[in-house]
Amino acid sequence: MQWLSLGVLCILLYGFFTFGQTTIANNTEQVPKYAYKTMIWLKLFALISGLFCILHFEGINIYAVLILYLYCTYVFGELLPLRYLAKHEEQSKRAISFLSSITTIFRLFTFFIPIDPLPINEKISEEDIREMIHAATKSENIDEPQKDIIENVFELDDTSIEEICTHRSQVISLSLDESDETWHKIIHDNRHTFYPITGRDDDDIIGVLDTRDYFRLDEPNRANVMKYAVDQPLFVSENVKVDHLFFEMKKQRIYFAIVLDEYGGMTGIVTLHDIVETLLGEMHEMDDVIEPDSIDQINNDQWRIYGLADLEDVQKALQVTLPIEEYDTFGGYVLGSYGHIPQDGTTFDITLDSLDIHVKEIQNHRIGQTIVTKLKEGTNDEQPKKEH
Repeated sequence: MQWLSLGVLCILLYGFFTFGQTTIANNTEQVPKYAYKTMIWLKLFALISGLFCILHFEGINIYAVLILYLYCTYVFGELLPLRYLAKHEEQSKRAISFLSSITTIFRLFTFFIPIDPLPINEKISEEDIREMIHAATKSENIDEPQKDIIENVFELDDTSIEEICTHRSQVISLSLDESDETWHKIIHDNRHTFYPITGRDDDDIIGVLDTRDYFRLDEPNRANVMKYAVDQPLFVSENVKVDHLFFEMKKQRIYFAIVLDEYGGMTGIVTLHDIVETLLGEMHEMDDVIEPDSIDQINNDQWRIYGLADLEDVQKALQVTLPIEEYDTFGGYVLGSYGHIPQDGTTFDITLDSLDIHVKEIQNHRIGQTIVTKLKEGTNDEQPKKEH
């Protein structure tokens, strides 16, 4: 029985050294370099010593004893310590100083392990991190909103400024040809902080008016406004990625940028607020008018879709194939297929492939709300266009 008791003791020591080895591997910066190798040697010593004790035990078939020993070593020497560490990582850090003391005492024996066995930190790819996030979400260690934020971070270097900017058709600007009174009225009627100032035409951006400086002026005449309330604009290409622009705006301490296309024309504007919304989702102030969803399903085969809806999002929602390489928005796709731009206030119907589209409103030569019905197979022949 004495040999059996010694064998059990060796199994317990093996489990303790497994605990020490894993703890040291997770905290290499807090322990000496030789500590990991020393723990491996101690595990090996405990394993061999246990075998020696078990082989001297008499009265039971030697092979049965050996199998039982190896099984108990695996369960109590490997699985249980690793299971404990997975659930009590913070508590295990308290044992680091004690483990370091043990490795210092047995440091001499690391001579028998000349190669450093400490695992080299492998490069983790973006795909590996995504898989870990997916697994953590399934195990409910990460909430769905947290998962969305983390995934949005990875999307920053794949998202171009063009995708998140406010399009020029929705930008409110100030023209040098307008009077001071007109400027004041525009600023008063619209609750924006920055306004692009245009010269010869809408693509000639000569500055950005900051209303925080504008309202501090004692005399807001044109000369004072241009001198004290107008900043030089930051111009960025529409193909620049969101992460690059974020760091550039942070570096220059700029909140507002003008987005240009490849010909130097203004595509739109982008702010730090737009970038934050890319990460966290849309954010609204207390008195903001919350716009309806651009794609809203009415029933199984019918949707309410607004003209500014992203065409790729429409394709996913309706599960149909659309020319997303040719058009950016649903309104652009409909008008491009219609052939001409109807007068404001008119409505029209058009059938495109498997979609029956009823345009309910045209405002500022742009499509507003539409009702889209997905046709069943065999009824998707193109119908004549009807304008009302």
